[in-house]
Amino acid sequence: MRQRPLALIIASCVFLFSPVSLFWKYLQGQTFPAVDLLLGGILPLILCIGLLRVNRIAWYTLFGFVFLLGIRDLKGLHFLAYVISLSYFINPRIKQLYFDPKLQWWRQKRRYEANGPTIVETDTKTFYPHLKNISEGGCFLETPHTQEEFEHIWITIPLPSPLPQSSLKLKGEVRWVSSDPEKVGMGIQFISASRSDRLNLKKFIAQQ
Repeated sequence: MRQRPLALIIASCVFLFSPVSLFWKYLQGQTFPAVDLLLGGILPLILCIGLLRVNRIAWYTLFGFVFLLGIRDLKGLHFLAYVISLSYFINPRIKQLYFDPKLQWWRQKRRYEANGPTIVETDTKTFYPHLKNISEGGCFLETPHTQEEFEHIWITIPLPSPLPQSSLKLKGEVRWVSSDPEKVGMGIQFISASRSDRLNLKKFIAQQ
């Protein structure tokens, strides 16, 4: 799933309520002090953009902003709308799903289960993990020989016939390491591949 969740979009766009109403009043000829323009216009707009971009800084800024607005406008409709949005984002499960960079699942390409040998080469050693799942963007390798996050490796994946190549050789980066004792391994993001390797990777995935 590549699109952001609808609930995230709606909860983020709640913060457009104040800037839009402020702009409407401006069109009617009203003027505002600078603090109203900051709290009611600029900051909500920045927060909306930050939340849609799934930025951790925006998530923490949300709490400070609602606190400041509450001091100024405790009984206002703007404050009520923002508290409703805050109550959505404060849920620990929502926070983990939407704001953990490793779990931004709507940005990831669909992964398919796989089970086969691979060859991994680093600057200092070679080892042979099992391929457990794969997508056009990366894979999970089950192995006790985990590497450091952000380390670059080369992965060779044997291909079944009738594919025109006998194997793929892809450059990858370690994005996360599993701490689950029943599934020791590492998640890899592909960062470099030839055009022919990319085409054969798609064909290999299609077979899965």
